[in-house]
Amino acid sequence: MSGVRARALPGGGLLVEVNGRRIALDPREEVRADITFVSHAHADHLPRASPESEVIATQETARLADVRGIRLRRVRDGKGGLELVSTGHILGSAGLLIDGVIYYTGDISGRPRGFMPGPEPVRCGTLITESTYGRPEYRFPPHPELVGELQRFLAEQYNEGRPALLVGYPLGKSQLLQHLIRGWRPLVSFESVEAYSRVYREFGVELPEPDALVRRPEDLLGLRGPAVVLAPSSQLGALLRVAERVGAGVAWFSGWAVRRRLPGARGFALSDHADYGELLGFAASTGAEEVLTVHGFPEDLARSLVRMGINARPLSESAGLYDFAPG
Repeated sequence: MSGVRARALPGGGLLVEVNGRRIALDPREEVRADITFVSHAHADHLPRASPESEVIATQETARLADVRGIRLRRVRDGKGGLELVSTGHILGSAGLLIDGVIYYTGDISGRPRGFMPGPEPVRCGTLITESTYGRPEYRFPPHPELVGELQRFLAEQYNEGRPALLVGYPLGKSQLLQHLIRGWRPLVSFESVEAYSRVYREFGVELPEPDALVRRPEDLLGLRGPAVVLAPSSQLGALLRVAERVGAGVAWFSGWAVRRRLPGARGFALSDHADYGELLGFAASTGAEEVLTVHGFPEDLARSLVRMGINARPLSESAGLYDFAPG
């Protein structure tokens, strides 16, 4: 393979030029490219408008993007020299293997969780990996331990006759929680969560149907007695105020809960991302001769990889154009 060029794009995403093709990886803004790759349907990886170029993405990602109001046109799930590899992050998430040599992860999980598998193994010469939790302090408890804590939290609330508010990102995290708490009733869900849950069901994921839907935190003011509520983290402040008024217990689910404490909420370090140790382990497992780190803590993760004897460097907008020859 001839030399390759890569650079970070303003607003987010990368542009890779390889074998005469310009491939945009998760661009937020319009960019001149032959192919646009969309790794998954979280807002920070979706284009703000449908790209003019051909789009490589899974059908699940295209459908979830549709719910967000982004219609991805000319979608294919692969093309000559471009292979999608499941990353286990959310429904439909995938990395892109370019010519069997360069692998871009998008966002990647490090372990199986509920109905979500861990990431598919891949071998490559150059790895471009996320580093959201790329510092040593971000190590998550084992998944079974977190599930046990969640079940105990729900049992405590029900024994005290209180509602339980489960607060997480509405796409990915909330559907995992919906799966983990199946059997607990009544189940109340925010419409912003249920819109994505319907797509999960379309693609064969069995999630319990809610007994009631609400639109705003204020709609919960009449809530009394035991119930489970699936609520979006974007409304966390208002949810905490409502919870205090109705006597509800609040559980907050995020990898950031390893370090961050929220008054009035119990934190659970349940994440859809790989933790620090899992990022290092995945990078080593690819056999990559070179690793480029992006998103989150790229400098920290690159330094850790170098200490392991892996050639690594961060790739950021300020770093400009980067030329390399993948092995």
